[in-house]
Amino acid sequence: MIIEIEKEYTQTVSQIHDLVLEKNCRPDVLYGDLYTVIAVEGDATLLDANYLETFPGVVRTWRISSPYKTIARKVIGEKNQKVERKRRSIRIPGPDRIDRVVSDKEYLFIAGPCTVESYEQTLLIAEGLAKIADKYNIRHRVMLRGGAFKPRTRPWDFRGLGEEALDILDTARERTGLPYVTEVMAVEQVPLICNRADMMQIGTRNYQNFNLLEAVGQCDKPILYKRGIAAQLEEWLSAAEYIALQGNKNIILCERGVKSTTHGDYNRSHIDFDVVPAIKDRTILPVIVDPSHSAGFSELVPYQFKAASVYGANGTIVEVITDKIERRDIKCDARQAVRLKTYEQMIKFQLEIEKLPIK
Repeated sequence: MIIEIEKEYTQTVSQIHDLVLEKNCRPDVLYGDLYTVIAVEGDATLLDANYLETFPGVVRTWRISSPYKTIARKVIGEKNQKVERKRRSIRIPGPDRIDRVVSDKEYLFIAGPCTVESYEQTLLIAEGLAKIADKYNIRHRVMLRGGAFKPRTRPWDFRGLGEEALDILDTARERTGLPYVTEVMAVEQVPLICNRADMMQIGTRNYQNFNLLEAVGQCDKPILYKRGIAAQLEEWLSAAEYIALQGNKNIILCERGVKSTTHGDYNRSHIDFDVVPAIKDRTILPVIVDPSHSAGFSELVPYQFKAASVYGANGTIVEVITDKIERRDIKCDARQAVRLKTYEQMIKFQLEIEKLPIK
């Protein structure tokens, strides 16, 4: 952190100098013709920039290091040298005794219904996914998704089956061997879902629900963490730090589209593909893309899926339905779900991409 102070405010310089020391940081005071600058070395997150700017004579403060140190890729070592950490590989154990892995070397396919609406619907989709996984020998890279508790824009819309949906997902996992991910919406739901799901999802509406983030950070399950609908990259990664600081660094970031001037015109959200390489450069965490929620229309989903592959995402999470399911009967996000036969073609595209040489 850099703190810039008008030269004549010597008492402020002294006060801030002592405050920095109290936080176990080192203040390096630099005297100039017009301003005195205090360069803070150490964990500057312990200092409140807004509070410092209330001191007389303080012109401005700004940070020059990452505010998300736990998940940052580039950090300062014990001897003040620059260190570049290795990016994480995250394993999700499956009931079939096969670990699913998401990393820069293992692309993860997550798919299933937006919301668990019935036993038959979920089993049809899960069994179809399992068949595709076995057909292409990618069982170790396929997971099931399905919402049990659903946040909805309108309170009278279908909001999930709750614990009944978890029972259905448990059965689908037992029948197919596919582990599943489902969303947790409240702190009181954390113990229940942590004990049952193979991976827990934090949705876009809860991306800054800090109590919830800390609660899931205390669980031993991987976390699928979606970007907020209007979140800047630093805001998103800083919020992810709440999870990591509780001891759980098994976080998979998920880009799902943000609001823009074209929001809702010809798609549902504006998907920020540029954030994928930015995350891979700045953090140790894998990043996947949700083309379903960003597209909003099933016709667009394959295009966004392919773009995610080209940008180097570590996986995707896609809403799928079978041919036997009528869209008009679906209670949640029917318009954006792709048929299993379409999803199979999307998987084939990804597998072909992986065969191409990297220049």
